[in-house]
Amino acid sequence: MTAISLVTLLAGHLMFNDAHDLAFWLKSHAINGDFPRQVFLMFCLWLYVLRLGVTVFVFLKRKMEWSEMLIVTCLMSFALFFFAKVGGSSNKPVGILDYLSFCLYLLGSWLNTYSEYTRYVWKNQKENKGYLYTQGLFKYSMHINYFGDIVLFTGLALLTLHFSMLFIPFVMAMNFIFFIIPRLDNYLSAKYDKEFEEYAGRTKKFIPGIY
Repeated sequence: MTAISLVTLLAGHLMFNDAHDLAFWLKSHAINGDFPRQVFLMFCLWLYVLRLGVTVFVFLKRKMEWSEMLIVTCLMSFALFFFAKVGGSSNKPVGILDYLSFCLYLLGSWLNTYSEYTRYVWKNQKENKGYLYTQGLFKYSMHINYFGDIVLFTGLALLTLHFSMLFIPFVMAMNFIFFIIPRLDNYLSAKYDKEFEEYAGRTKKFIPGIY
């Protein structure tokens, strides 16, 4: 969280300060572009950092392995900075595509946060202790929270107006599918045994209705 927050602060510093006011070693990295778009992007970045903090320190019940934490920290720090750098350097004014992209960002944020919140509330009820949460949005996808991340980062990538930035949510999706989700499934399978097996047999793993 500290690294991700510092990277976001750095992006804002480069974006909202005149190049002449930056330290000499930062001048060449100044982010100059359409101001409303920069505000739009930084709002999205800080909302993500805030949500991530709440998820990690409040909602999350399991301890993340150091390797998973390292991957998440490095990948998120890289992604957030380049969203700010590429998108914030655009001089194109905010238009209809940006509003649609922002709606996609908000949808993904809701999918992730609401699913985590409802699971958190359910888990805190004594009668549910030791049971696997399969209700709410998790009825439609075993990892609907991760799917929400892909949706919101797709919206954020589109906000940059550089379609090459869609490579970032693609890499994130591959990381979820081939690394994070298999490890989490192994953990859940060992902890919940047949309950998890039955849940996995009737529920899509990642994308509701598809996969």
